[in-house]
Amino acid sequence: MQPRLLVLAGLLVACNAAAGGSPIVPGSLKVETYDGVTDDLLSAGLNLEGLQAAAAPGFADRLNPTPAELRRRAIYNNYRGIVDPVSAGGMGLLWGPKSPGTPSFEGATFGLIPGVEYKAYLRERHGRHVGNIPAAVQIPRHFNPNKPCIVLASPSGSRSLYGGIGIAEWALFKGCAVALPGKGTDTGFHLLTPDMANDLDGVYAPAEALGDDAQFAVRRSPGLEAYAAANPHRVATKHAHSQINPERLWGDYALQGIEFAFWALQDHFNRRFDKKNTLVIAAGASNGGGMSLRALEADGSGLIDGVVVTEPNIQPQGGRFTIRVGNGAAFDPRGRSLYDSITLMSVFAACAAHAPGAAGTVLFGPQPAGVNRCISLREKGLISGDTLLDQANAAREKLREHGYDAPQDWGIASHDTLGLWRSLQVTYANAHGRFAVQDNLCGMSLAATDALGRPAPLAAEPAARLFADSSGVPPTGSINVIADTAANGPIIEGVATVSSSTGRADLNIDGALCFRALETGEGLDGRGWANFARVQHGTREIETTGRLHGRPAIIIHGRQDALVFPNLHSRAYYALNQEQERGKSNLSYIEVTTGQHFDAFVSSLFFGPTGVQFAPLHYYFVQAMDNMYAHLTAGAPLLASQVVRPTPRGLQPYTAENVPTLLPPAKVVPAAGDRIRFDHQQLLIPE
Repeated sequence: MQPRLLVLAGLLVACNAAAGGSPIVPGSLKVETYDGVTDDLLSAGLNLEGLQAAAAPGFADRLNPTPAELRRRAIYNNYRGIVDPVSAGGMGLLWGPKSPGTPSFEGATFGLIPGVEYKAYLRERHGRHVGNIPAAVQIPRHFNPNKPCIVLASPSGSRSLYGGIGIAEWALFKGCAVALPGKGTDTGFHLLTPDMANDLDGVYAPAEALGDDAQFAVRRSPGLEAYAAANPHRVATKHAHSQINPERLWGDYALQGIEFAFWALQDHFNRRFDKKNTLVIAAGASNGGGMSLRALEADGSGLIDGVVVTEPNIQPQGGRFTIRVGNGAAFDPRGRSLYDSITLMSVFAACAAHAPGAAGTVLFGPQPAGVNRCISLREKGLISGDTLLDQANAAREKLREHGYDAPQDWGIASHDTLGLWRSLQVTYANAHGRFAVQDNLCGMSLAATDALGRPAPLAAEPAARLFADSSGVPPTGSINVIADTAANGPIIEGVATVSSSTGRADLNIDGALCFRALETGEGLDGRGWANFARVQHGTREIETTGRLHGRPAIIIHGRQDALVFPNLHSRAYYALNQEQERGKSNLSYIEVTTGQHFDAFVSSLFFGPTGVQFAPLHYYFVQAMDNMYAHLTAGAPLLASQVVRPTPRGLQPYTAENVPTLLPPAKVVPAAGDRIRFDHQQLLIPE
């Protein structure tokens, strides 16, 4: 039996929205039933074997994929973006279809989750451009309307509505409905020449024809037309160029996603579901974790009962506390943000990667461009030292002062080699400052490239699958970052980029220093000062209060997270919450000593000389969800704040026998030497 697709007419949806309080855009709703034989909610019919396959599912017509094919490929890529997808790393044992706890259904294939999916746009009232928020609600067949529960599975990174599908698995196994809202970043791309955008299903079409039904499209203007003519093949992305600074609205979008879930349940079962009779847990990883915490902060009406997040990108306001790990020096995180971290790393990491201790770490190798970066930093007076070793040590000391601790050093070389900092600075600076694509901030743009790294038209095939393949932040889906003002530009930003101020291939130090100046205010002219003020205003807009209304929450973070630094995010947020809510706080913080940010790469890119060197945070997320559910439904005590000390599996696979030893569980009552405490305005974390 093929899935049943029901598209409601605009008038009917408008009437239902008015009657049921739906937050969705009239006319955008689609309802689809999945039988658990040919397709399903969790894996789009791929099951364990398909999600573990080395290649993403293809299309019958490579240039004209169907909505179902795009959904399947998007779920494949988004699921694998959250968890380690190999069997030795826990897939099929600790998570994944067919793992223990997978429900079975009569007439369905084991591992597939039958049910109904509602999909629509959420209302976006803040932007000048077309910027709809895609959202889905999944209702598994074994949802019990007499014991209803909803899990908000916020998307990670800049991903779209299926970006939280790996988080949603726990809920689908449990029989809870899942709210899958976008967060205003999403995988909406507007190809300026030709004028193409994608719809709710990810299908690309002329932006003019889509009109207000596009996921994202920049409104035409003389300035945009002039820019597109002078800079052909450029691309606008939703996160960078919506001009709404979407991160400040993440909590609102999450709450709308929960309201959509209530409405969908009422529509499906023809009975009322609300905060009085339905359990709601907000969950997420990385940016999704930050979104769920923001949702709880913004939740004055009590929709959310509890929160479980891992490695959240969360921007706490400054407090009057310090952080101390073991017997180390006290650290004050005030005045630092993710954008501060991104731009600092973009300037100094390529040089710091040559400091002692980096050799032998993941993706370390001879980097002539990194050596050139050290030379350029020395010439500009930003570091000292006459030798490469001295310069690299000086660069690494800049990171230490910022809060980048030794446990994160393993990631200096790898994250810089992957270009993470140079890509993120473009997106976040444009977003925080609400810049238009034609502002060409810091002389950087986005485009597909040819074999020489020059801007080129995006080929028809990658354009057709862009929605399904993209993470939302270029380089992604064949869209790259372009250094327009490089000496040899416009050219793809990276090792071949020659900086105009130095005349050498130093990883575009000019671009890095421009984005850094928008954080520090150093060396700016009148236009630069105006841009600096815009970015600073945007970073203040996204600060969070730490006030969670005394409701239960669990934050899990890896001590070796080299992207979202513990000192500036989870540690600082937990301390701020303790300062703000004091005895009323119900927040637990669990720090995993051998955890880092990207579980997806634990058994692949980050496979070290002795095998796997990190423990999966997703394992502890699943445990924390079990604990939170038991706490909210049966009054079980919440896991305490603590340090957990897993042993990396190395070359051995996880088995039912060795998991209890390699992955010791977090505890309700941890050992005294593992307890995390907040005492006299100081967060004390055991070594």
